[in-house]
Amino acid sequence: MIMFRMSRCVYVFGARCVILFALFPLLSWPARGENRLLALQKDVPLHPAVTAFFSNDDEFISEVVIPSMERERKDEIHLKIVSSDGTPLQTCQVSAELQKLEFHFGHCNLATEKSSRNRHLLSSLFHFTCPENLTKWKNYAPDLGVYDFSKIDSMVDYCDANEINIEWHFLSGYHPEWFTSLQTDAEKAASQLANSRAVLNRYQDSVNFFQVFNEDWHTHIQRAKVFCDQTELFKTLRKEFPEVELGVCDCWSFNKENRLPSVEEVTSRYPGINFVSMHAHKPRRLWASPKEMFDTFEQYKDSDIKIHVTEFGIIKGEIEGGYRTGDWDDATLAEYFVQVAATAFSHPSVRVLNLWANYDKFTGNRLFGEDGKPTELYEALNSLLNHKLTTHVTGETDENGACVFSGFHGRYKLTVKSSSGRLFTAQFDVGRKATHVKLVINEVEGTAHVTID
Repeated sequence: MIMFRMSRCVYVFGARCVILFALFPLLSWPARGENRLLALQKDVPLHPAVTAFFSNDDEFISEVVIPSMERERKDEIHLKIVSSDGTPLQTCQVSAELQKLEFHFGHCNLATEKSSRNRHLLSSLFHFTCPENLTKWKNYAPDLGVYDFSKIDSMVDYCDANEINIEWHFLSGYHPEWFTSLQTDAEKAASQLANSRAVLNRYQDSVNFFQVFNEDWHTHIQRAKVFCDQTELFKTLRKEFPEVELGVCDCWSFNKENRLPSVEEVTSRYPGINFVSMHAHKPRRLWASPKEMFDTFEQYKDSDIKIHVTEFGIIKGEIEGGYRTGDWDDATLAEYFVQVAATAFSHPSVRVLNLWANYDKFTGNRLFGEDGKPTELYEALNSLLNHKLTTHVTGETDENGACVFSGFHGRYKLTVKSSSGRLFTAQFDVGRKATHVKLVINEVEGTAHVTID
């Protein structure tokens, strides 16, 4: 990977490297002769906030963020269409359309929103949830050793049916009311371990990620306090549940005072950790620059630990931070949320961006107005996620039954019309290590199946 530097930016340097950077797409262009599918553009104008970001005068966006997005979130995807006996199928009409990004864009109310209309609108943007309150200990443990998982079971069933990934928030708290009646720290520690085991035993196969701790490292909230050695508890859970993705959460953010801890600190404190979840909502009115965001993420770039941004939110008022000035209003909120989503998406260390609700507090996060209609913020995110960060290509297979296209990582719907005029459809997932797709068509049985290399 080529790294760039300039005096004003640690990522870019020198005129010669800027020229090399401009030539990078040419250096990675596929060999001449490959049969490329034609990219189709949606006949929908982009939201002004999306246009503003991708045409921004900030050189960091144009020279670092956008190229990183192209490099880290896209690949050359090679398709080959063959018959059941392996014969390449020539001149098949092919269409491939991205259905869901691999990156986890989410909302805390995605699976708990009571309004069916709003839940439908949320589901058209997001496919991940870190619930705001439902999975906190106090909400499912009415007494010591007594659990009522019925509401969580319903949420999990809904998420499974709708292919929504889940992050559990969080195993060690907030403490139930009866917790304060325990007499000793040892009793409280044993209770926290028992709850962690109960949850993991029940949901290890249906929940994707588990926060073990929250708000008891960088910040210290009494109702989240851990009453045992955190390292030892984490080691215990890691040993007992080796296949489960475990992480920690705290009120880390994009300003220097709330930056993520170093990889070395995290791994020594929590051996075997898979991810860190940052709230990213303090200072409450901060407009962090794309470079500040990248600086936050960059130290994790070469580690196996992923970053989840799980409680992103803004409180209206005067904009803070120095990158932009003025007040938070519909237009500035749309611009900033697009910037945060696009910049997080562009960095390879980040896996999740989850929006927080708590609208009485995070007044800048409203996706629906008092009349129930989508807000400007909703429309901007819809434009980014469904019209900008998408892939739709079409064309024909060549004499080898092959074609290739550049596409974002994620799930695709593939439609093929064979020379006989028959239509076949299939789905496939592509990512960094899975970019060669073979579709095997059985004309007699009318079936098609996909294999990925």
